[in-house]
Amino acid sequence: MKSYQRTLAIVALGLWSASLSIGALRVILPVYFASVGVSIPKIAFLFFLDTLGQILAPIVIGMVINRMGYRRCLLGGLVIHSVISYMYIFDPAFLLIYLERFVRGLITMPLMSEVYVKQFSPAESQPHHINLVLGLRDVSKGAGMFIGGGLIALLPFRYSVVVFGLLTTVAAIMAFLYLPDLREEVKTPIFRIWGLVDTKIKTLGLARGFLQGAEDAWASAILPVYLITVFGLPSTQVGAVMMVGLIFYGANVSLLSKWLIAGWDRKRGLIACSVLLVPVALSLALPASVFVFMLLMCLYQFLNGACAVYQNHLKLEFASKEKTSIDLAAFKTLSNVFKPVAIFIAGILADTMGFSWVFYFSGLLVLFSALTTFLLPNPARRAGAEIPSSFDSEVAALRKEL
Repeated sequence: MKSYQRTLAIVALGLWSASLSIGALRVILPVYFASVGVSIPKIAFLFFLDTLGQILAPIVIGMVINRMGYRRCLLGGLVIHSVISYMYIFDPAFLLIYLERFVRGLITMPLMSEVYVKQFSPAESQPHHINLVLGLRDVSKGAGMFIGGGLIALLPFRYSVVVFGLLTTVAAIMAFLYLPDLREEVKTPIFRIWGLVDTKIKTLGLARGFLQGAEDAWASAILPVYLITVFGLPSTQVGAVMMVGLIFYGANVSLLSKWLIAGWDRKRGLIACSVLLVPVALSLALPASVFVFMLLMCLYQFLNGACAVYQNHLKLEFASKEKTSIDLAAFKTLSNVFKPVAIFIAGILADTMGFSWVFYFSGLLVLFSALTTFLLPNPARRAGAEIPSSFDSEVAALRKEL
């Protein structure tokens, strides 16, 4: 195995184990609390807190990575994921679960993983590696949904989450033993962060934010309740339906990345996929059987995955090597900014006007994403060979030591 491949494998293991826990909770929490009579807005608020943490955390985590190094941050994130998963064995009060959702949202594992891909993956392989790592992250979430649906049907609530803490614990041990460390060359001043981040990264982040808000509006807290209320599915089948959609999305991101990047202009391809996604989002509101709904959901996730392929490639291309964590943190912050608002509004719409309005709202956000993408500059062709910096030399030295 090549040196960088072992590093990326350990990083991916940590991200995927955490994502498995997150996916399981997306089914376990709404299914359990809906079964005991908790209202839809209160269930949606659990996911609102999670996404609120995802908004507040990236810049802070980016600054911590920028100063403390890559290894400490990734290891710390895995330890925290393990501890808050073990918390469920004590049957915590609802207020503590609110706190757990917020803390889990603060631990931005994708950001901690993406910086490793940017620094350790060869330039020609970065588009494929970033989409492989992030795509299989969503496959892990989908598997977690299915497993979570099965566990909540078979085990008491307090035991259904604890098992996932074991996986992140194993990943933390592997990271502690084998993961190399790296510290960035540029230490970005706190009050100059947004001014130093390029406008094209901010624009791309906003486009991604509208797209993720559109998905989370119906696919996080609303979807399991919708499947139970409208189609009358049991919890195990709810987990299976949610798993199919997310795994289909993740598989597309992982497997189609080379074909999409090689065959299409990135900006035009992103705009085309976003525009095609609008009518698909609206069609989810149509009365249909569960089979037809699943087909439409897969089509939505196919186009959503195609958008993600282009966005993942562009964000690594736009990020600088000397302050990767700051650039990616800014992108992550903007890409998460609409998610809690979208979830909160979707909960109110579902409770007051019906589920159809959630899908109409999702289609509107997709349209905003397509319009924002028009503002991106056309991706420039790569120029000649770049002059390596001292930071590049440090990365190369780490690769040789592995």
